[in-house]
Amino acid sequence: MPPTSEDNLSSLERAKKRLYDPETPSVERSAPPSTQTGVMPGAWEKDPLKNVIAQLASSGAERGKRQVRAASLFFIGAFAFFLVSIGIAFFISYVGGNTISIDKVTVAVQGPTAIAGGDTVPLSVTVTNTNAVAIQNATIEIDFPNGTRSADNVLTPYPRYIENLGTLVSGASVSRSVKAVLFGGAGQALSIPVSVSYAASGSSQTFVKKSTYVTAISSSPLSVSVDTVAEAVPGQPITLTLTVRSNATVPLSNVVLNGAFPFGFTVQSSSLPLTNSSFLLGTLAPGATRIVSLTGTLTGQTGDERVFHFTIGTAATAQDQALAVAYMAQDAPISIAAPFISTTLTLNGDASPNPIIAPGSIQSLKVAYTNTLPTNVANATITVTISGTAIDYSTIQTQNGFYNSTNHAIVFSRDTDPSLASLAPGASGYGTISFSTLSASALPASPSITLTTSVSGTRIGQSNVPEQVTASVTKVAKVSTFTTVSAASLHSSGPLGTSGPIPPRVGQMTTYTVQWSVQAHSSAIAGGTMSTILPSYVAYVGPTSGSGDFSYDSKSRTVTWNIGDLAPSTSMAGAFQVSLVPSTSQKGMAPQLTGSASFTGYDRFAGTQITAIADPVTTETKNDPGYISTNAIVQ
Repeated sequence: MPPTSEDNLSSLERAKKRLYDPETPSVERSAPPSTQTGVMPGAWEKDPLKNVIAQLASSGAERGKRQVRAASLFFIGAFAFFLVSIGIAFFISYVGGNTISIDKVTVAVQGPTAIAGGDTVPLSVTVTNTNAVAIQNATIEIDFPNGTRSADNVLTPYPRYIENLGTLVSGASVSRSVKAVLFGGAGQALSIPVSVSYAASGSSQTFVKKSTYVTAISSSPLSVSVDTVAEAVPGQPITLTLTVRSNATVPLSNVVLNGAFPFGFTVQSSSLPLTNSSFLLGTLAPGATRIVSLTGTLTGQTGDERVFHFTIGTAATAQDQALAVAYMAQDAPISIAAPFISTTLTLNGDASPNPIIAPGSIQSLKVAYTNTLPTNVANATITVTISGTAIDYSTIQTQNGFYNSTNHAIVFSRDTDPSLASLAPGASGYGTISFSTLSASALPASPSITLTTSVSGTRIGQSNVPEQVTASVTKVAKVSTFTTVSAASLHSSGPLGTSGPIPPRVGQMTTYTVQWSVQAHSSAIAGGTMSTILPSYVAYVGPTSGSGDFSYDSKSRTVTWNIGDLAPSTSMAGAFQVSLVPSTSQKGMAPQLTGSASFTGYDRFAGTQITAIADPVTTETKNDPGYISTNAIVQ
């Protein structure tokens, strides 16, 4: 018999259908067997809704019992898991095992909290293992900042320190002392990372414990100061004097002074070669000072401000002038001002801001002035003040000015020139001054003369109110050092042994010692050399004596003496040997043994090349004991 739709319904659905469908015929059900008495068999037929509700309540109660049993089982499982976790944590914390913890490896770094740049810094590094087991292949590594040098050799870079400590057993502590020369700018904080890497037995993993040492730079190893004018007139030369000083306790190599010039600045000259706005100063000894002068002109509108930015530091190599480490920066602001009276100061016809003059000579100074305003300037005054260690103040004279010996000022005013009472627009004039520099023997070290020109006057401003106007310009003249050179020939005396007849004889060889000496006076000389050309009949023998190094070029027949540097008020002497075989054409003569000897060197203070000439030497050995004039004549 095929299934009907009634068969596909659940018992609950069939009950609902019979309950709510009035057309559904009643179906008699046999009452289930019952052991209870007093139950009416026709009760279901009388109230079917009660029976359905009872069945639903019975089913819900069964489901509630099942849910309670599931919740109880879940709670019991969670509580058991909690107890197991507590046990495991207790075992790890209090029983321990062969595990390694980074927190139980400590790295302590001790050192000064503040240092001076360029000082040797001692660091104490202590590594302690508090793990229950040993750590293996423990390695300390310290990464130093750029520019750090070795404490053993400050010229050697020291980028990092690495040491393998081996195995540290439980409770072991190892300390190491590390020294390095650190650099940095004043106020700069240096963070130095310190790490210890290690491994554990039975594990291929590498553990790393890190720490950081922090110190501050209290002073810079290099400092730079800028001395210049506060105001500049467009197109008028200005000079910036840069003073670099080493504050380090060790020599600093590859020192570079870098400049960032403002818009409108044109370089005219500098005391040192300028490469891409940088000056290479080389190596500075502790406490050494280098002075660099820079001259140029500015353009701009009145009221504009131009800022020069200079940075001092060290380069990675002498060939690369890019700063590897910068220690200090210095700004120099200059305002653009309109000149009301322009002045030009020339010394011996030289209008440059830093002329070089000679010792013991008369100097001619001329100051020219012009009113550049569209209005008159009343009571114009031009003052030139002379100061310095190289001037003989008793020789100061002026033609159309007044010299005040109290303050060494020469004043040009309406008292000496009536035209200055009211200087018309475009009107100009000049004043003259003369003086002498001290002789070479009287000059002190680093002699110079400072000339300061100041102008003042009264002009009528835009509001018709009198305005007092002033301006000043400074020029520094350096006196070049005086160098004394001498040359002499010797035979019976001197540092080198000689041979041959005296007087010299035709066809026979006689050897002579040629002795040179150089003396520096007021300033140091760098790269001093002295040379001469030998006559064709004289041979360079070769033995030498004294300071410096001698060399001989056989092609040009040139003898060169490389002296090197001379300190102020010091002298050097050197000697070499030559031989002469006189010819019959030289009989009765005293032949020359060398030509004129020329000396060249670089005046470190004046920043200029200096030269000196010594006369040729002959067979006249006037410095020999018992010399007589006939000893020089070829026989």
